[in-house]
Amino acid sequence: MSKKRTKKKFKLPAFWEKVEHYNAKLIPVALILLLFVIIFELFIHIENHTVEFWVHMIDYFVIAVFVIDLIFLGIHSKSTRFFFKSYWLDIIAIFPFVFALNVVNNLYKAVIATERFVIGQAIFHETLEAGKSAKILTKTGRFTKMGARILRILTKSHFLTKITHHHSHHQKRKSKKFKNKKRTTK
Repeated sequence: MSKKRTKKKFKLPAFWEKVEHYNAKLIPVALILLLFVIIFELFIHIENHTVEFWVHMIDYFVIAVFVIDLIFLGIHSKSTRFFFKSYWLDIIAIFPFVFALNVVNNLYKAVIATERFVIGQAIFHETLEAGKSAKILTKTGRFTKMGARILRILTKSHFLTKITHHHSHHQKRKSKKFKNKKRTTK
């Protein structure tokens, strides 16, 4: 003979039984209020913050009713596995997606802000390095300018043309000697 394992029925205290009873009666009202909130959020755009505040309060009331109902369903369920298998849709219904998405959005903004800060710092440091290089270049730039001026002087002066002329004249003499050598060796 196999003995069936049955979970002992958990007897709630009288106060919590009353809470469960009244909460069960609030579920149809919460569904109607939820329909109102959905219609308001989708189709009505009022810039009055007081109205928005009360719509959010109604929404929080509806979520509270559903959370309380889910808690009592969990208390009365046979096992944890049965609870998650049977009431997974109720769990999703009360999950605060808006809160979770706001957290993800804020984390994303923080990452972007950090990235912008890091890029800004990199640009700042590159600017400092460029400034240091510019200082070095201005110091060496004087020498560069002087070198360029000296080069211009040399190219424009007759001194360099005399050297190049003397060099080209020397090359011509060498080539004539080479040609003469070739002729004599033949």
